[in-house]
Amino acid sequence: MGTSPATHSAASPDTHPDTHPDTHPAASPVAHEAASAPPATPVNARRLTAALRRRLIPLAISTLGLLAGLGLWQWAGQRDPVLFATPGRSLSALATLTEDGTLPSALLSSGRLLVVGLALAIVAGVGFGLLLSRARLLRSSTDWLLFALQSVPIVALAPLILSAFGFGLPAKTLVVFLTAVFPIAVNTAEGAHRVPATLLEVARTFRSSEWRIWKDVLLPHTVPYAMTGVRQGIAMAFVGTLAAEFFLNASGVGGLLLAASTRFDSATVLGLTLLVSVLAVALMGCGRAVEGYFARWREATS
Repeated sequence: MGTSPATHSAASPDTHPDTHPDTHPAASPVAHEAASAPPATPVNARRLTAALRRRLIPLAISTLGLLAGLGLWQWAGQRDPVLFATPGRSLSALATLTEDGTLPSALLSSGRLLVVGLALAIVAGVGFGLLLSRARLLRSSTDWLLFALQSVPIVALAPLILSAFGFGLPAKTLVVFLTAVFPIAVNTAEGAHRVPATLLEVARTFRSSEWRIWKDVLLPHTVPYAMTGVRQGIAMAFVGTLAAEFFLNASGVGGLLLAASTRFDSATVLGLTLLVSVLAVALMGCGRAVEGYFARWREATS
C-alpha cells in the first residue's frame, strides 16, 4: 500500500520545522550565558530594600523635624516680631555681618581659640591617661580627683582665672583646656586599663622594653578609646570657647552674641545661634567620623 500525501508531507525533512537546517540556528554565547546564569533571588532585593529603608527613614524623619522647626520659628516670628525674628530676617542679619567682615573675623578668632585649647587638651589628656594606666598608685589616688574636677562648672572658676591671667588669650585658652581635658583623660585611662593582661604577659615573657610595651601594646589598644574622648572633648571645647568669650573677653562669635543680646537684636542673636548649632553639628560629625574609623581598629584588637 502507498503512503498518503498527508503522511508523506509530515515525514518529509523539507517541511518539518524541527529538522530544517535554516530554522534551527546554533545558540549564541550570550544566550548560553543568559540560560546558564542563576535565577535572581528575592533575598538580595529584600536586603537592598531594607538597607535603603534604614537610611531613608531616619533622613525623612530628620527632614520633617527640621521643616516643622522652621515652620514653628516662622510662626513665632510673625506673631511677635519684636521678641522673635523670622528665619529670613536672621539669615539677612548673618549676611550683613558677613559682608562687612565682622562674622569672618569673629569665626577666625573663635576657631583659633578652639584649636589651641583643644590641641593642648588632647596632648595633656592622652598623656596623663596613659600615665595613669602604668602607674597604679597614681591612678588609685587621682581617680576621684578627676571626676571631682570634671563636675566643677568652669564658669564658676572664671573670676579666679580672670584675676590670675587677665583678659587675654592665655585665660580663654585655659578655660577651653579645662572644659575639654577631663573627658579625654578619663577615656584614655579607661582604654589603657582595658588592655588584655595576656598581651602584657606575652610582652614581658619576650622581655620587651617599656618603650616597646607602650608602642606595640598600649597605644594600639588605647587610641580608639582616646578618640572617643576626643569626640567628647570637641563638644566641650566648643562650649568652653563660647563661655570664655562670654565671661572673660567679648570677642569672637561669643562676643557678637553678647553684643547683640545687649541691643535686643533678636535677628542677629537667632542667626548666630543657628550658625553655632550648624558648626557644632559639623564638628561632632567630624569627631564621630574619626571615632568610627578607629572603632574598627578597636574591634580588630579586641
